[in-house]
Amino acid sequence: MKKILDIIIGMIIIVYISLTNIISSSKISFSIPIFILGATLIIYHFIKKRIESNKVIYRYFKILKVLICIGFIFFLGIEISIINYPKYNKGNADYIIVLGAGLDTNSTPNLILQGRLDAVLEYIKEDGNRFIVLSGGQGSDERLPESHAMKKYLLNRGVDEKKIIIEDKSRNTDENFKFSKVKIEENSGKSLDKLNVKIVTSDFHALRSSILAKRNGYVNYSNYSSHTIWYLIPITYTREAFAIVKSIIFD
Repeated sequence: MKKILDIIIGMIIIVYISLTNIISSSKISFSIPIFILGATLIIYHFIKKRIESNKVIYRYFKILKVLICIGFIFFLGIEISIINYPKYNKGNADYIIVLGAGLDTNSTPNLILQGRLDAVLEYIKEDGNRFIVLSGGQGSDERLPESHAMKKYLLNRGVDEKKIIIEDKSRNTDENFKFSKVKIEENSGKSLDKLNVKIVTSDFHALRSSILAKRNGYVNYSNYSSHTIWYLIPITYTREAFAIVKSIIFD
């Protein structure tokens, strides 16, 4: 079993990614890198003897293995931070921001975005007298801005249209906060630091959204997150670790 462990793991990864994309109503982001990882493990099984037989290549390969181990430890540290970050604060807020997450082929919110919108509906049950900022622009593969589809979803479930604010220009999480800040300050007539803001996103996204919110001048904010559907947990949490590194360096 140990001799073919790399093949087994590689096959599990490939089958998981394939089934996840078949089950889901839209393409799951980060699928290609994960698929490549699975294929690489399988290919490695058939070439590892050739690598080990070449002293020069094997020397560099050992260095690569050490670097991979260090990277994996770093990856685990990020995952622990993502999992442990506070996600379910029910405290009061003047404004709620819902972060976009993509549409399916029918231009309706995908499973992840539906989860976020359902979390909003749950949050406002006790008090619906809050403004909801729906933040999400139009992706290259989408027929309309995400925020417009989000608005329709909420209106169909009884949310007062007067309480909805649309932000439809953003293309990523950093822009979600940047452009939503303008909308909130215009609507309230107050500086953002005078308001309490609730960030509604997915559980895996809570840490990164908080980092970017702080960078964009949000002071009094907290998270109320949706739960990720079980079969999407491995890929969404894996992708998010890399996304956090990218956001810290480039956003």
